Amino acid sequence: MKITRWTKPEKPDIEELKKLLKEEGTNPFVWIDEPGTYYGNHSHVYDEIRWVVSGKMRYGVGNEEFVLGLGDRLDLPAGTIHWAKVEGDEPVIYLCASK
Repeated sequence: MKITRWTKPEKPDIEELKKLLKEEGTNPFVWIDEPGTYYGNHSHVYDEIRWVVSGKMRYGVGNEEFVLGLGDRLDLPAGTIHWAKVEGDEPVIYLCASK
């Protein structure tokens, strides 16, 4: 698992993030989850990438919990059991991609 925190002063540009993911050989798409959305423990057969464009999402992997916010990126290896929940009162918009 790898978390990359957004450190740039400007907000992330969704088209630029899509371009970067395509350069990595993925086919990214936009996903929106409303407040209260919760995904229980699950895993994927592929490496998973989530890149937050707005809002916040809390993730749990094993005994670790963390919140992804504006511009933060999560790379999860295939088979990693995790859960996710929208944090706060606004929807979270993020890019999804897989390898």
